[in-house]
Amino acid sequence: MKWKTLFPLMGMILAGAPLRAQIPSPQATPAVTNPASSPSDSSDGEQDEKPFKPYWENEFQLGYSRQQAGQNTDTLTYTGTRYLDEAGDFFSGEAEVSRQKVEGVVSSTGTLTAAAGMGLGFFTPSLALGFQGGESALRQINGDLAMGFQLGDPLSLDLTLGGNVGSHQGDVTSLLPQLSVLGRPVTARIDTAGWSVSLGPAFTPWDGFSIEATAGYEYDVTYQVQSITDPAKKKLINQADQIGTLTLDLSFTLFKGFTLDLIPQVGKEYSPAGTFYSSLSGGLVSFSSPTVQDFVGGTVAAGYSFE
Repeated sequence: MKWKTLFPLMGMILAGAPLRAQIPSPQATPAVTNPASSPSDSSDGEQDEKPFKPYWENEFQLGYSRQQAGQNTDTLTYTGTRYLDEAGDFFSGEAEVSRQKVEGVVSSTGTLTAAAGMGLGFFTPSLALGFQGGESALRQINGDLAMGFQLGDPLSLDLTLGGNVGSHQGDVTSLLPQLSVLGRPVTARIDTAGWSVSLGPAFTPWDGFSIEATAGYEYDVTYQVQSITDPAKKKLINQADQIGTLTLDLSFTLFKGFTLDLIPQVGKEYSPAGTFYSSLSGGLVSFSSPTVQDFVGGTVAAGYSFE
């Protein structure tokens, strides 16, 4: 399981940005041996093998994420994945509801994501596109390109490239008083965009337990802030907030179908001078000079999957 945009996926749940849906990892399904021999092969002891049949895998997941800077996110996700062949080709759909801070206000949001991938031997690329909307007029389009490399039987390497563009609304009176008319409160639209990259190995020493270490980097741009009541009043921002993270994902299979993930994270936020949107705090912030801040965070997620 991965959380991105902390953080696409995990990265963004963990980073506190509007959530991105995860891309399921394609899995090869071996042929199943038929224990009952047909009359034609009973004489020589040979057994028929059942051919692969495409199947659906369903997963529900409940996540709870906290960031030191102030962003808190609760999520409930359903993912349906259709595996097409033994190589691991698949397509999937995902629906997610969440509660998170948007300009300091706890808001309900929803995300719909479609993904598809291929199994090419040791290489498994996949692509996901999603749309997120909700309270505080949150609107965001997300995209993720994931590439998995099987280095050995228990070891793999995952590379993910992500991007997003969107906007949301909030009260900016205290940070941008120049947008106010006669000192009245100002509700404004904040336009943002960003991209991210993450890389890390995954190791599965035995069935029921896996560990993944990921280094991630986010580059989030705040373009402008525009008054809702008076669109002529706007402020160009063009400031970039940069976030580097180290994440450890410990995944346990408690019993058939049930999983538990413990995901601690540490990182640094490189903030420019001026006013900009910080995904870690869930709203606009302002600094008089460039600032570097250490932070910690983490996620706990429980899941149940079935065919």
